[in-house]
Amino acid sequence: MKKIKWGGFFTGAAILAIAGVICRLLGVVIRIPLTNIVGNFGMGLYQMVFPLYSLLLIVSSAGVPVAISKMVAKEKTAGNTKQCHRILFNSIILLGFIGLIVSVLFMIFSVQIAKLQGNRDIWLIYLAIAPSVFLVCIIASFRGYFQGFQNMVPTATSQIIEQLVKVAAALAMALVFIKISVVWAVFGAILAVTVSEAVALLFLIGVYLFMRKHAPESDTPRAKHRREPKLSFKLMWDIFKQSVPVTLMASIFPLILVMDSMLIINMLTSAGTAHEEATQLYGISSGAVHTLINLPAVLGAAIATAVVPAVSSLLKQGKTEELREKMVLAVKVTLLISIFFAVFYLAFADKLIDLLYHGAFKDNKSHFKLATKLLKIESALILLISISSVFTAMLQGANKAKFPLIALAIGGIIKIAFQLSFIRTSMGIYAVSFGNVMCFAVAAFLNTVFAFHFIKIKKTLFADITKILSVGGIFTFVALLLQGIIPQSRWWVMLGGAISFAIYAILVAFSGLIKFNNSNVGNILRQEQKEKYK
Repeated sequence: MKKIKWGGFFTGAAILAIAGVICRLLGVVIRIPLTNIVGNFGMGLYQMVFPLYSLLLIVSSAGVPVAISKMVAKEKTAGNTKQCHRILFNSIILLGFIGLIVSVLFMIFSVQIAKLQGNRDIWLIYLAIAPSVFLVCIIASFRGYFQGFQNMVPTATSQIIEQLVKVAAALAMALVFIKISVVWAVFGAILAVTVSEAVALLFLIGVYLFMRKHAPESDTPRAKHRREPKLSFKLMWDIFKQSVPVTLMASIFPLILVMDSMLIINMLTSAGTAHEEATQLYGISSGAVHTLINLPAVLGAAIATAVVPAVSSLLKQGKTEELREKMVLAVKVTLLISIFFAVFYLAFADKLIDLLYHGAFKDNKSHFKLATKLLKIESALILLISISSVFTAMLQGANKAKFPLIALAIGGIIKIAFQLSFIRTSMGIYAVSFGNVMCFAVAAFLNTVFAFHFIKIKKTLFADITKILSVGGIFTFVALLLQGIIPQSRWWVMLGGAISFAIYAILVAFSGLIKFNNSNVGNILRQEQKEKYK
């Protein structure tokens, strides 16, 4: 009987993209009614907790899935599946230990952290989310293992299950606890995160045990004669070494967001803004606006996740031409998707905000106008984050992870310096949005330069990028024209979106950028279809 492989780069990216879109949609689904339940002040509290939580998650686990996926991909290519299981086992021990320590410290210092952020009440919220750090660490090991096999289905499914549980539990507990206070309502919504992580972990364990039972193990002849202990500190050290550059890279922007959560409200209040108003402004910027920005950016992140093991495996096999072909396609698809959403957000910002957050802004027109302007400014982030993510993943897969680290660090320094200089001026909260755009503009530019230098992507991509930008320019003109024609009702944004997508699809089709015949997508899909059977 022929052995079925799990899939390839393009199918893996597609699976993660679909799951990512579903998860982001669920994320929007939860934040919209949650905003209407707890208000902008409650969302300000909600958003104050997440930057530090995200940073701790990244420090604990972010680099490990990438390291594991690379190590597993190499062992899988060599035909040594038993070593793949050893990698997973040792990563669980390593991450479980780190995650447990971080969770305990998180709980111990919750009051001090809350005071530092300027709101002592949120210490209770930190207690609700602390255990999830440990759970996510274990989850990261399993997801990295599956991604190393280029099997994105368990990761994608677990993400969807996690989000479904989070949405249901968060809204239910927020509605129950709002009877006590806004702080307790946010506590309930955050507690749902821990519950959802526990459910996702149980699912991944079940999938792994099922696959282990039904998938045959194999080893190379040389490996069969080696007697290696299951627990290996050397293997843990290898995982740790490979994960450090990626962890540092992934930690930079969350670290910047932690600084934002500690600085923005305090700086706004020092400039004369009332504390409650400052918290609401922070909630609008980091909650309502960033939720929408992150929705389409997940597509670039999905492609990036699939890129790492693909690059690692193809480099090991010496298939440089196939590698460059896939990387060119990844960049083109990322650019085309992100340009559409960036332009659509720019043109229809007011209608999107009104449609999705009508309850939160209906009684405060000034906040509505603020959210609209912030979304227009940050619409550029969709393109910048997506392209930066893809080039970062390429460099990580090619063992050049320190270069994206340098790029984002430079961008982060520029962002913080800009905010410190202008947030106390009349620019106020807008300085945060402009700082975000500047940060990722620098990172995207430097990562592009590094990727072209080290991976030597086909120079024909320059011509494709010029064509993509031309398509984007024409679409921008059409979208802005369409926005002026469509009535000022928030529900008309759906018609505007449908028409915009149809026009954009026609422009892309006539440009010839993505072909489904003997090259581009068609060629790669046929290759991956053949590789499913051995």
